[in-house]
Amino acid sequence: MTASRYRGSLAVWLLLLAYASLYPFFPLRLPPPDWAREFFAFSARYMIRSDIAFNVIAYVPLGTLACLYFRKQPDPRLPVLKSIALGAGFSLAMELAQLFVPNRVSSLVDILCNTAGALLGALAFLGPIYKNITLPLGEVRERTIISGAWGDAGLVLLMLWFLAQWNPALPFFGAGNVGTEGRADLSILQWVAVGLAICGFGLFVSSLLKDPKGSLRATFVLLSVALWLKFVTASMLLQPHFSEEWLSVGRIAGLAGGLIAFVPMRRLSRSVRIYVGLITILAGALFAKIFGAYSPAEELVRLFRWPHGQLGSFATLTRFLHELWPFATIAFLIGLFFRERRAAAESKIGT
Repeated sequence: MTASRYRGSLAVWLLLLAYASLYPFFPLRLPPPDWAREFFAFSARYMIRSDIAFNVIAYVPLGTLACLYFRKQPDPRLPVLKSIALGAGFSLAMELAQLFVPNRVSSLVDILCNTAGALLGALAFLGPIYKNITLPLGEVRERTIISGAWGDAGLVLLMLWFLAQWNPALPFFGAGNVGTEGRADLSILQWVAVGLAICGFGLFVSSLLKDPKGSLRATFVLLSVALWLKFVTASMLLQPHFSEEWLSVGRIAGLAGGLIAFVPMRRLSRSVRIYVGLITILAGALFAKIFGAYSPAEELVRLFRWPHGQLGSFATLTRFLHELWPFATIAFLIGLFFRERRAAAESKIGT
């Protein structure tokens, strides 16, 4: 395994952390005169348990991905130490940058929490954790997912999709926000968009698997986990009268229709599945963009009952991922399609 294989995954996570740390970006300001006193303060103002948990959890994947990137070292402890240093250094850079961003507060507490998260992520490559958990998971990945950087890129896309599902104010596939449905006479087109997106998602999953026989089961499990995630986060984070509106009857019909359409398609050849997958995802995204309903970020935030400082970053970042994901996946499938065609041509020449 080369370090460059994990460079893209690490860069993606660093960009996500930078977005969450520096939102809303503008207008810039000069640091307040008492910034140093606030930065080194350990008052109750900076000890909110949910904020501490968020800061720790956000840096756990960074520690793990950094260890994968630094693994080619003679001493097995060096990747862990480098990962912790990267987490601490990046967190320090983000906290210093926050001094110039409105409505953000820089704190040494955040740096300590972020560094602790990077340490936890790096521990996945030490001792019994690596032997009993990380190594077996890596072996499962190599057995089931297409090899190399293409498989890693597909897994990153799945990770970004799951991140978007953490926002219960976003619909389960399709565009728009809770409480901002389009015209009733266009609702059937939104349902079609959901069906196309679900079918395309299943074809995307099948393109990642070495053996497509398990693609229906894998797709059903991923969608089920995401649905339960929506239910749990909706009950915890949304205002009571919005907690169930994100999943309409039409979207349920679109979900079922998309899965039914996927069942026969999963038996197609890999190249055909990739091609049909990018077409259905593109069609679903275009339908959603044309007939979906959108609202400003301020209106989206008002749907929540979560009063903490990261809400704006969380809501806007997940909506950005929700809207970007179809087009990033289309680009991935186009590249994978040409890779498959090239491999097939080379195999014919070899025979």
